[in-house]
Order: sequence, then C-alpha cells, then structure tokens
Amino acid sequence: MLKRKMFRDVKNNASQFITIFLMILIGLMAYTGIEAYMLGMKYSADNYYEENNLQDLDVYGEFTDNEIDQIKDIDGVADAEGVLTFLADVDNKDDHQLELNFINSNNISKFYVEDGIEFNNEDGIWIDNYYAKENNLNVGDTIELTYNSLTLKEEIKGLIETPDHVYSIKDSTELFPNHSNYGYAYLSINEITEDYIKTEVSKELNIDVDKIDYVIKDFDYKDYIKYSNIIVDIDNKDDFNDIKKDIIEIDNVYAVTKIEDSFSYSGYQSEIEEGETYIGPFTYLFIFIALISVITTMTRIVKQERTQIGTLKALGFKNYRVTWHYISYGLFLSILGACAGIVVGYYLLGPFMLNMEMDYFEVPNYSTYIDIGVLKTSLFVIFLVCLFTYFSTRKTLKESASEILRVERPKVKLKSLKLTQSKLFSKLSFKAKWNIRDILRNKMRTLTGILGIAGCALLIVCALGMLDTINNYLDTSMNTVNHYQYRLNLNDNITDSELDYIYNNISKYSSKSYGIELDIDNELIDNNLFVDDSNSFIQFLDEDSNIMKLSSDGAYITRKLAKTYGYKIGDKIRFHIYGDDTYYEVKIVGFNKDAQNQNMTMTKEYFESLGLEYKPDSIYTNDKVDSTIDGVSTIQSIDSIKKGLSDMTETMKSMIFIIILLASILGIIIIYNMGVLSFSEKDYQFATLKVLGFDDKKIEKIFTEQNMWISIVGLVIGIPGGYYFTDYLFKYAISDHYDFGAYITLRTYLIGIVSVLLITIVVNKLLAKKVKKIDMVKSLKGNE
Repeated sequence: MLKRKMFRDVKNNASQFITIFLMILIGLMAYTGIEAYMLGMKYSADNYYEENNLQDLDVYGEFTDNEIDQIKDIDGVADAEGVLTFLADVDNKDDHQLELNFINSNNISKFYVEDGIEFNNEDGIWIDNYYAKENNLNVGDTIELTYNSLTLKEEIKGLIETPDHVYSIKDSTELFPNHSNYGYAYLSINEITEDYIKTEVSKELNIDVDKIDYVIKDFDYKDYIKYSNIIVDIDNKDDFNDIKKDIIEIDNVYAVTKIEDSFSYSGYQSEIEEGETYIGPFTYLFIFIALISVITTMTRIVKQERTQIGTLKALGFKNYRVTWHYISYGLFLSILGACAGIVVGYYLLGPFMLNMEMDYFEVPNYSTYIDIGVLKTSLFVIFLVCLFTYFSTRKTLKESASEILRVERPKVKLKSLKLTQSKLFSKLSFKAKWNIRDILRNKMRTLTGILGIAGCALLIVCALGMLDTINNYLDTSMNTVNHYQYRLNLNDNITDSELDYIYNNISKYSSKSYGIELDIDNELIDNNLFVDDSNSFIQFLDEDSNIMKLSSDGAYITRKLAKTYGYKIGDKIRFHIYGDDTYYEVKIVGFNKDAQNQNMTMTKEYFESLGLEYKPDSIYTNDKVDSTIDGVSTIQSIDSIKKGLSDMTETMKSMIFIIILLASILGIIIIYNMGVLSFSEKDYQFATLKVLGFDDKKIEKIFTEQNMWISIVGLVIGIPGGYYFTDYLFKYAISDHYDFGAYITLRTYLIGIVSVLLITIVVNKLLAKKVKKIDMVKSLKGNE
C-alpha cells in the first residue's frame, strides 16, 4: 500500500521530486567531475614519474665522466647520468628551437616512446612528441640542427615524452609551453663532433683551432666533452641534505637542487595545488547550495503530507513504517541523483576539463581518476537528506493522530505580531503586508531561498571575478611591468665581443637573473635574484601597485616573501649565488610587489658594489632587430607574449564558463523549486483570495513580489560575498609564489545581478500562471 502511495505521490508532485534529483545530480556532478580532473592530473603524473624513474636531484656545473663516477660512489646514490644541454636552431627556422640533450644512457628519466625505437646510444635523434605533432614530423624524417659551430643532420628515431619535461618551457622568461616552435630532443653523446669540441677548447685556451694538436699532445676530443648537468637517482629522499653536502664538495659543482624545484615539476604541481585549492571551495559550495535546497524541499513535502501522515497513524500504521516511508522518498531520489552525478561527472565533465588542462602538459596516457572521497561525499549527502527527513517526520508523529489530522496552526511569535501591528506596517500595501506575514511564518523556507540564491550569485561573481583578476594581472604585467617591445635572451657563453656589439648597436639596457640560496635562520631556501639595469624597460610596483624607482643603497624583496619570513625594512638578508660559495649580507631597503615571483631584486650598481661581476642574460629595446644576432639565443616580442598569454587564458575561460553554466542551472532549479514550494503552501490562501474577489493578476503580483524580495536579499549577500571569496582564493589559497588580490569589474557585478534577477523573473512568470489553474474546491476543502 505504501509503495503504491509513494509512486502516486511522486507522480502528483513530479516537479518537486525532479528538482530534488537535479539538484543532487548537479551538486555531485560538479564535485565528481572536478575531483576526477584534479586527481587525474595528480595520479597520472605520479604514475608516469614512478614508471619512468624521474630523477631525484639535478646537479649543475661542468663535468666529465670522472665527476659522474664520484657521485655514483656516494652512499645513498642509486645511479647518476650526465647530460649536455643547449639550445639549437631547427632547419634554419629563425623562431624554432630545440633543447638538445646529449646522453650516454637512459636509465633515469626514461623515455616514453610514442613511436619509433628505444634509445640505443647510436646515431639519430629522439624528439619531443608534442613538437613533432605541431610540425608534422615523423619517424624516419631528417632534421637539421645548428648551434654555434656545430651542425647536425639527424634521422628521427623516435617520438618521445620524458618525465622531467612535463611542463616544457624554454626558460624562466616563458610562462607557458609553445609546442609549435619549441621542444626538446635527445641524442647520443657520441653525436658531438670533434670539430665542435676543438672549437670550444680553442676558445677556452684562447688559441687557434689548428694549434690544439700541438698544444695538447695526444688530444682526444672525447676527454674534453663536458656535461652541463647530472641527473641523480637516490635511494631515500630523506637523505637529500647529507647527499647534497657530499656532492657539493666535488669539483666543478655549482648547484644541487631537488627535482621538486625544477620548472617542469613545480610548474605542474603548482597547477594541481592551485586547482585543488580554488576548485575545492567551488565544488563544496555547489554541494552545500544543492543540499540545503534539497533538505528544505523534503522537509516541506513531509509538512504538506501532514493529513496523510495523520490518516496512516489513525489506520494503525506503526511510526517506524510511516517514518521509513517518507525517508524512502529522499533516499531513493538521493541515490539516483548521486549515481547520475557521479557517472556524468566522471565520464563527461572530468575528461572534458582534463583534456583542456593537459594541452599544456606532456603526460602520456593521462586519465580521470576517482577515489573513495567521492563515495564518502555522496553517502554523506544521502545521509543528511534522510536524516532531516527523519527529524521532520518524527516531529509530526510525536503528535496524536487527531492532532495531526487538524490543520497545523502557524506559529506567530510576539515580536512578529508587534511588527505587523506597528504604524509603519499599517501604511504598507496589501501585497507587502501579506508577503511580510508569509515570510515571518515561513522563515526556514525564506532563509533557504536566500542562501541558495546568494550562493549562486557568489559562484557567478567569483568565477567571472577570477577571470577579471587574471586579466588585470596580465594587463599590468604586459603593459606596466614589462615596458619594452623586444627582449633579447643571450647565450650563456656569450663572448665579450658579441656583448659589446649588442651594447653599441642594439641596446645597453639589460638585466640578469641568478639562482640563489637564502640563508634564513640557518635554513637554505632556493630563490632567485633579479639584477636590474633596464632603465625602466622593466618597472617595479610598490605595495599599492604604483610604479616605484629602485635605490642603489640596498636590496629589495617582494612583500609576500617578507611576510612569509618576517622581514622588515632595514633588516639584513644573507644569500649566496649558485656556483659561488661566498655569502653576501645585504640590507633590505624596500618591498616591491610581484604577482608571480617572490624573490630579491637589486640594481646593477649595488650588485657590483658587492664585488660581483655583472654579465647580463637579457637585453631590452623598443626597436625591431634582426632575427639572427651572434650571442642571442631568442628574441621575444611583447606582442607574441601577449598572444600566448591570451591563448593560455582560453582554458581558464572554458572552465569558468562551465562553472557559470552549472551555477546558472542550479540557480534556475533553486528558484523554480522555491517558487513551487511557495505556491503549493499558498494554494489555500490564494483560493481564499479568489473567493474574496481578488483577480488573478493581483494574486500573481503578490506571489512574484515575495520571490523577487528573496532574490534581491540573496543578491545583497551573494554579490559582495563573491568578491570576498575571490579575494580569499587569490590571497590565501593559491601557491606561495603568487601575490594576487581580487580585481572585479563593474561588468561582472552587473552580470551576476542581471542573470539572477532575469532567472527569477522568468521562473516567477511561468509559475504565476498556475494561479489561473487553482482548483477552488480541492484547495478550500482540503484543509477542512
């Protein structure tokens, strides 16, 4: 009997039950999809790192096989391999470069071969799969590479991906990967030619190439091949500090860093951590908004079933059977909604978002991932819906059958009564009076509606506000901080004559970035130092985002770095440059604000006053320059950087669109559900008003006005809430490398307000039409 009643009730109240199903579906779909996408990024990379033996340490300097063997002999070191790395031009294309890596073996950071053969230490080249795809390169093709005096023509033996090139960017000046004109490749160390090594040795000894065989007897060029770094696999990462001390003592070692500090690893991990931080609150908001609406709906459904509950109790049904009957509504709907949400989130939303994100990263065989947390969250949602349904039913069943069969009298508190008897209240229109009384009698329904609408408005403003904030950062970075048209990135081994030519014929304004270690309370912290001699081609911002001029009386550190370690102006900070064991102690003379890089900055004059030699790595100019200049590795135009950044934000725009779409759909359902509940509870009152002579239009206005009030109050809470939520995410939630504050435009606020009001108006107009269809006899007799 109760089963038949349940099916009949579902049929008769289909709209309310469908909204319950949809709210749970959307809430858990958003949670599951985003969780599957974020976990997919994490576990796909973790598996890749594990299976392909990502190195634990990077050692930088100039090494022969002797130094590699010394590192291998250190306790705790499992293996070590040398790598000679430099940038080479491709097929005489001015804007195409490959990072060439010459190796002897490939047991650490092993190739994932997409096509072709495994590395065999013979002739040929193994090339970045993403670069190959963008440039229509295939196994068997021949590619020409040039670097200084070295020219190589190599057959492509394999298309690969490597775990230490997951986030493959040219250098720290790049913010995003550009697979169309930059990639990486691997060759055997045996491919280095004797002529090239002789040329490099002649430069070092300052002699003619032809005289090398006379100056160096029994010259064997292979003895003079120097690796630029060594990748190291260690047995236990907890032994890093001890192993690092032993490696540093080896000759020609400039720096030892963890793989976690590399551009590739940290760039990818930062994306995961930032995503987990700001996406998490979004998903929990979706679930919270959906949950409170579902709970309220189930509570009101039980309340509307008061007469049926009384009848069942009078017929002798046990309390537990009646309770279970009403719990089953929420239970089955929640289970169906949760299952549908998990399936749609995992198989549609998650892969869609993951595919967009992974366009920037090189992880093979990536896929979405789901863990027990999704099941726990789903069960928690189902449990709460059932729990509140139980409490609501139990509250009604505490009364006797005769009391339950009577119409429940509205509870009016003395404060509410005083308000409705005040002079101000008496001057209000009938519509206002009626709606205020109804709101005071149905506080929970009203509060739920306000919270639901506030939450949806908050989500919309926050999603668009994040895009506004990023766009503001890009605008500030491209048009204020970077005040140049062209940037020339110089080769590491640029000669003095090449540099003099650039100074005299192109520009003398420059900068240099150094890798450093800060000594903070006897703890060594990896960081970087920016030395400025750009004559305002690079501009700096103070803590209020105004342009500031650097003093040559000391060093500057970013305000977030100062806040993290408790530095004040006038304090001393100690550091050393990688490759130089000398520590320098400098005075902090100011704080600057940098949105992306928390570091130390000083002028060239102050840098040289420390007894250090300045040699730039970047030159700035507003004049267009030739594409090929000796000593210059790449030339970047500010326009190309802007275009790349614009392309990069397209992924964020797509994800923000998804969030806005889901928030809007959830908002429509909540507003519709609120209207349906409100209308069903007023059915008797509206029928009475019709009997008293009120026409349909006036009753419709009464109904729509109250819902509009609730929407406006929700907007008053949600719109500023969107700002504070966005500000929280950028200031406190994202990575320590960033220093953002919310920047939200008036357009975003207007979109949030207009979209919520538009949804409210449309839904209310549709629901108000039900006034004409009220069954007068059923409505008036139903409460007798």
